Amino acid sequence: MMKKELRMLNRSYFSNIIEEADADRMALAAAQAELHKNPVDVELQLVENQKFKKFNRSSYLAEVYLQQRSKTTWIKLGDDNNRYFFSVIKHRRLQEAIIQLTDKSGDMKTEQEEIVEIFVEYYQELLGTKGRFRDHAIQNFLKNGKVLSITQQLQLIRPYTGPEVKKAIFSITDTKSPGPDGYGSGFYKAAWSVIGEDVTKAVLEFS
Repeated sequence: MMKKELRMLNRSYFSNIIEEADADRMALAAAQAELHKNPVDVELQLVENQKFKKFNRSSYLAEVYLQQRSKTTWIKLGDDNNRYFFSVIKHRRLQEAIIQLTDKSGDMKTEQEEIVEIFVEYYQELLGTKGRFRDHAIQNFLKNGKVLSITQQLQLIRPYTGPEVKKAIFSITDTKSPGPDGYGSGFYKAAWSVIGEDVTKAVLEFS
């Protein structure tokens, strides 16, 4: 009985949610580019902050929307769901990608190789090259700063225990941290009575 109304609701409020998230991402990138040219401009800072909040909300809504759709689409598509979920992954990667960046001369770069060069050049200038003065400064900083006691140091390097492995895995949200095989932590929790011992042994081999 509610199917027609729900479809209308979906078209009215959610049909363009992915497009809106992409548009907000582009608007944020443009605002950040302007702010990069004049970092001390308060007005540009406010605009960038507003664009960031707007994109943060729209990208979250888009992700929730895709997650909800995936629950029903998985059932409908069966073995063909790989194509659908690949599109979801592609959208997520686009959200996180840096598609343009302004270099120190004020020129906008869009090629991936040029963007990488900007980052490398920036951090080389920021961190400099290895030198005796910097090494000496680091040593002085370490001497004057807080240090761990012997007991704390031994605590950090002691082997893990089985209960700690289980506690760590069960502290992860069910839909997070999928492995190479695609299984998230929710799978391991549900099947712990069967695979828990093997998983624990595998983890402890690295300790």
